[in-house]
Amino acid sequence: MIFLKNLLEPITNGIEAANLIIQLIKAKISKTTLKKEIEEHPDYPSLLSISDVLTNHGIENTALKIAADQLADTSDPFIIQLYGKEEIAFFTVVKEIKNNKVNYFDPEKHHWILSDKDDFFKRTTGIILLVGRGDEIYEKDYNKKIKAEKRKKRIQYAGIFCIPFFLIVFGIFYYIQEGNMIIFPFCYLLLTILGCGLGTLLVWYEIDSHNPSLNQICTAGKKINCGIILQSGASKIAGLSWSIIGLGYFTGLLLFLIFEGPDNKKILFMLSWLGVLTIPYLIFSIYYQWIIAKQWCILCLSVLGILALQTTISALAGWYGITNLNSITAGRIIQILIAFLSPLIIINVLVTALQSAKQSRENYTNLQKLKSNPHVFNTLLKNQKEIAESPEHLGIFLGNPNAKYKIIKVCNPYCGPCADAHKEIEELIGINEDFQLQILFTVTNEKNDIKAPPVKHFLALTDKYDKETLKQALDDWYLADTKNYEAFALKYPVYEELEQQDKKIQKMKNWCDKVKIEFTPTFFISINDGDNDSSSKYFQIPEIYTAKDFKYLFIK
Repeated sequence: MIFLKNLLEPITNGIEAANLIIQLIKAKISKTTLKKEIEEHPDYPSLLSISDVLTNHGIENTALKIAADQLADTSDPFIIQLYGKEEIAFFTVVKEIKNNKVNYFDPEKHHWILSDKDDFFKRTTGIILLVGRGDEIYEKDYNKKIKAEKRKKRIQYAGIFCIPFFLIVFGIFYYIQEGNMIIFPFCYLLLTILGCGLGTLLVWYEIDSHNPSLNQICTAGKKINCGIILQSGASKIAGLSWSIIGLGYFTGLLLFLIFEGPDNKKILFMLSWLGVLTIPYLIFSIYYQWIIAKQWCILCLSVLGILALQTTISALAGWYGITNLNSITAGRIIQILIAFLSPLIIINVLVTALQSAKQSRENYTNLQKLKSNPHVFNTLLKNQKEIAESPEHLGIFLGNPNAKYKIIKVCNPYCGPCADAHKEIEELIGINEDFQLQILFTVTNEKNDIKAPPVKHFLALTDKYDKETLKQALDDWYLADTKNYEAFALKYPVYEELEQQDKKIQKMKNWCDKVKIEFTPTFFISINDGDNDSSSKYFQIPEIYTAKDFKYLFIK
């Protein structure tokens, strides 16, 4: 089950450690959220990416470098870095240190083990992340996300375990009809399905060579290394990898056996002779791995073994002479071409798409690192639209008036991206005193402007209620799934204050027209670095930056 879990749900070492520590401190944060937020962190993969994500969820944590003899006095659980095979450093989680034993999660075997304390301490780098309590941390929509994760897992496992079930039913059905005559064809079918599975693993390894389960298979010994074989010059022919060709071949066999029946003599005759054509490849592959590469690919050898067994079954069953060539019509030959070429083309397209998706994720990670570089940001910022001064006394102000970073957010009360940005900005100014947020709206005093009632209400709230009530009101509006002004107005009543907002609305409209706001949300920032001449200048934040980038961009 561990093998299947790591195969179907592969996660990187850091994300795995973060998920384990979340479970141990009993915080209600889904693996889906952890994976997404850690991967999107500009310093991923690193301990900082884990630390920042935990901090953003309200979990206290501290990174330290301590001597090995001090670990026994450290409160557990905690994340620690230690060396694995070949001196590769991993993050792992220590559950408990007691009675000279360390209970920790082995990041290479992917299960909890007990180790002698001294042996464990010798492997550590001394870098640890102490993590506080998490029993009061509850992610929004946690139950919904957990249900989605469980549903996905059930579908994956059902898809795998239904194959042997249908095979058994299929075998019983044909045995009742054909008796012992079906034994060889059924064994041939089993080998074909096994070949499809191994072919899938080979293609999977080409796409994701870091998958934990595949790595366990492909690096099981000194002379075993799938990567060397699958990435060598001999792994392709005419630009097409042998892994894709192999999966296409077994898929073609399977299509014939399923749709024509495993007892069809003409099909067995054709497939047996088709298997003969694989013998030269079988000899070449063994020669290359043994003599040239001097390394073995377990998956490749398994596929070669299946090809050899299929050829043996064909010979033992006498399929090479079960009929004659005259019985093979042109229509049958076209069927063969379609059955084998169609899967080959489809698989090649899918693999290319998956490789492109993987490359896109890597490019996204690299872009995040580049975007978080303050020199890159400052260079881009200076080339953006500049406004000489802020719209004083207009809109809503939240945060520290004397903050280093002053952000203007121009938004629309019914704008989806504005609602997404609201949560990020609110969290940022809530935990950091270096920020002040000024919220303006693209709105008019015209009677048919549906934006006017909620905006006037927001402005009226600033005159009647305190900052905390205003913040809660904005949360209730922007974080609601459906924007219902009547219900909102009943919860936060204002009366005569509404009529006093027309002048503010008009001033905001004039300012937006003057600045030429083209979309919402639009952000402007002023960075007070001690230079009085520049502190009042606002620059538009480049479009490639979103609100969720701010917490990593300005906090170093």
